[in-house]
Amino acid sequence: AAPTSIVVGTGSSTITVTARDASGNTISGASVSLTVTGGTGNALAPATGSTDASGVFTATFSSTGTGGKTISATISGVAINQTAAVTVTPGPVSASQSTVTASPTSITAGSGASTITVTARDASGNLISGASVSLTATGGGNTLTQPASTTNGSGVAAGSLSSTVAGSKTVSATISGVLINQTAAVTVTPGPVSASQSSVTASPTSITAGSGTSTITVTARDGNGNAISGATVALSATGTGNTLTQPASTTNGSGIATGTLSSTVAETKTVSATISGVLINQTASVTVTPAIGNLTASTSTTGSSMDPDGYTVTVDGGSPQAIGINASVTYTSLTAGNHTVAISGVATNCTVSGGASRTVSVPSGGTATTTFSVSCVTPNSPPVVNAGPDDTAVTGLLYSFSPSFSDANNDGPWSYRIDWGDGGVSTGTVTSQGSFSVGHTYVIVLPQSFTVRVTVTDSHGASASDTKVVSVLLL
Repeated sequence: AAPTSIVVGTGSSTITVTARDASGNTISGASVSLTVTGGTGNALAPATGSTDASGVFTATFSSTGTGGKTISATISGVAINQTAAVTVTPGPVSASQSTVTASPTSITAGSGASTITVTARDASGNLISGASVSLTATGGGNTLTQPASTTNGSGVAAGSLSSTVAGSKTVSATISGVLINQTAAVTVTPGPVSASQSSVTASPTSITAGSGTSTITVTARDGNGNAISGATVALSATGTGNTLTQPASTTNGSGIATGTLSSTVAETKTVSATISGVLINQTASVTVTPAIGNLTASTSTTGSSMDPDGYTVTVDGGSPQAIGINASVTYTSLTAGNHTVAISGVATNCTVSGGASRTVSVPSGGTATTTFSVSCVTPNSPPVVNAGPDDTAVTGLLYSFSPSFSDANNDGPWSYRIDWGDGGVSTGTVTSQGSFSVGHTYVIVLPQSFTVRVTVTDSHGASASDTKVVSVLLL
């Protein structure tokens, strides 16, 4: 056979048969039949015929199957001892016939590994040994181990892929410089929940009691920081008065699940998260501030003889603020809820409708108002009393005199009291201003002087007095 090695599918070898007798003489016209052993896909053209004048018969051998082939000849029914050997080698690497596979096709980030198997074949599907293989993979965090040697007798070379980054990886192979059409997909799934890599955050970190809400965001990650989807999240919070809304579903494709926190109690809350049963190291702090509002206190004063100095107002007994008789003062940043507002410094001739102290509810984020309505009247002035000039009386005889009074308010009727100085008292009532007559009899042993006091009281209790001296003589 010449050549003794051919390329599968394209090469051919010439098979030459020479017929001789026992003395070595060539035999022409002898019938020849050729056969081939070794694999499949073999072809001889022609497979039979007769030797020419030189005792020679030739045929062409080709094959679509690789491997060693043995060609035998029978001449005129005699099987020839000698055979011809032809090696059929594979063709060049075929990008479409060669393969790349991964097993397993899903691995865990940071711990799993997939074996990448590359099989080199020619266009006819024949295995190619001794071919160099190079692997590449998409994505980050990969550890891609190249095949340790060329393809073996089965056309196979194997490497491995592991990764710390979750995601879908596409592995490609180049065999003897030919990029293979087929690729292998490996899914890298996240590892178990990491207490240190997962996170809990709050936004905003400060809310108002009774009205504000903070969104609690939990991100589930494995030990390599890969987001974990489909994880169950449970939230807890310190303190009281909390409304803690749990996430409505498991973590999404980004490893995130969210809940909310609100509270009616002002204090700092610490929010913790458990992901798939793992308590996360990180916590979120939310400061709940008191609800605040404003309070405006006003005065409305009517009537006469109003106090020009105004009043003072306090909230919850705190520092007093001056306020005019028709004015307002505003307190800001008060804690929402009930407060005691009081007014003082009100003149005695004035009264406050509803009382000088009241409870006012301050709304969160708003302003409460309260008005003190003050009514004033002219103050009651006492009568002006005139007892008259000093006088004389005679013991045993009735002494009479006429004191007088005036009242700017004409606030009658008026009562009067006469203290005669000797223990005697006279009282009475008059209905008009001016003078009135009274009398008293002194009884003495020796001449003596007495101080007489005249007191007049109006109908509202305002009173005034005047005195005079009465000298009592003997008969």
